[in-house]
Amino acid sequence: MEVLKTYWTNYPLKSVLVIALFLRLVCVFFAPGYLMHDDHFLTVEAAASWADGEDYDNWLPWNQNERRVHPANFAYVGTQYVLFAGLKAIGLEDPQVKMIFIRIIHALYSLLVVFFAFKITERISNKKNAQMVGLLLAVLAIMPNFSVRNLVEFICIPPLVWATWNMVRIDEKEGKWVKFSILAGIGIGLATGFRFQCGVFGIGAGLALLLQKQYKSAVLLGIIALATFSLAQIQDVFIWKEPFTQLKAYIGYNDTHAQNYPNGPWYMYMLTLAGFLVPPLSIAMLFGFFSSWKKHLVVFLPAFIFLVFHSFFPNKQERFIFPIIPYIFILGVIGWNAWVARSAFWANRKRLLKGLWTSFWVINTLGLLVLCFSYGKRSRVEAMSYLYDRGDATNFIAVHLESGAMPPQFYANIWASHYWIKPGKTDIVSQKDFICEVSDRRPIANYLLFYGNKGLDENLAIFEETYPGTEYLTTVHPGGLDRLLHYLNPLNSLETVHIYKLPEGYCEGIE
Repeated sequence: MEVLKTYWTNYPLKSVLVIALFLRLVCVFFAPGYLMHDDHFLTVEAAASWADGEDYDNWLPWNQNERRVHPANFAYVGTQYVLFAGLKAIGLEDPQVKMIFIRIIHALYSLLVVFFAFKITERISNKKNAQMVGLLLAVLAIMPNFSVRNLVEFICIPPLVWATWNMVRIDEKEGKWVKFSILAGIGIGLATGFRFQCGVFGIGAGLALLLQKQYKSAVLLGIIALATFSLAQIQDVFIWKEPFTQLKAYIGYNDTHAQNYPNGPWYMYMLTLAGFLVPPLSIAMLFGFFSSWKKHLVVFLPAFIFLVFHSFFPNKQERFIFPIIPYIFILGVIGWNAWVARSAFWANRKRLLKGLWTSFWVINTLGLLVLCFSYGKRSRVEAMSYLYDRGDATNFIAVHLESGAMPPQFYANIWASHYWIKPGKTDIVSQKDFICEVSDRRPIANYLLFYGNKGLDENLAIFEETYPGTEYLTTVHPGGLDRLLHYLNPLNSLETVHIYKLPEGYCEGIE
């Protein structure tokens, strides 16, 4: 124990990095699956299909009958395509094994957040505060799990904090501005290339430099950021034969569809941060963040403008605000500790202060135990993995008894469009005729999957009559995290997947 204490004291940065890496590697191996639609279907499904010579959902223009631009950013998906192509080149085929490697790469990449947040805090404050910031970013309940996901809201954070690390070193009076302005601009440009909304962060960065009368730095940073962002979108020229096609599609989509997504009051993200940063510490961090804004404008203003933008934008999804978490901790720790140090109230209530920290560590540890050992969307993923392991699956019929969940076909290594049925809306007999009619153009279904339990027996009876010889194989149950999320909010669908084998040759005799 003394050896650990000595190492913690003498090597604070290495200590928090080791802790961060350990927790993220736990998630790599013990928290498979995915969390939500975007961290799988907008990244993994598309990129992996391209690496296999396919095109999931026809993203690419040469596979479309008419122009249909996906309102998503190709830059990050392109990096995942390179990773999947590399894994394929070295002979890796099993989807679950591929995802372990993908999560390891994301785990290592996410350490940059801890590293640069530590360096920023150490420079503008002191090593003790820096160590606390690094530790919080290493162990905050959501950070290890979310950091190994294909979430663009987390992918954009490392270049953002790298940009801020360079910004806090800009000093035109001492001539230290050209190099750091260029590097900061590159960081903001890369982050915006991954996630368009980070351009708002760049506006805040430029404004902060202008308010500090660092005029030359603000101009240079802006030029470099725009140039870097443009280069990060260069793939549009090759794919769509014109620049910024995806950006225009993204803006157009949000202009017409933003109201179709979750909305909320302007203060929703304050509540989101108060929850995800784990109370009661989250309240202290938000207080510290807003109390130290004047002294650390280049850290505060970009994050604050990012928060204001999302607070008034109609499409409010919780993960959108995640990129400013490191900034809340950096200024939160600095501001809170400064207030506690000069506060007569806290000087006489040290036991209360200790109790607040203790309650945070207890709640956060419970959160870590859940999230570090959780299998996101387990039944959906395991059902597809089961088909992959069978080795003979060509296609399948998905019967949505209780929800319209999209099967993550990457895990089955089946890229053909699957057949689906919504009971009451689809005639099972007519669908059989259709499957047989298009069998020369589309792989025939040889597996049957029921998603949910409602009406299982009566629908199964119709299938057994239509496809004599249908054989039950197994049932895949949802995981603990899925059950918890469903309990907290029943709108989160929860599916048990029942898997059957369809008989061979069921199209024989059908003209």
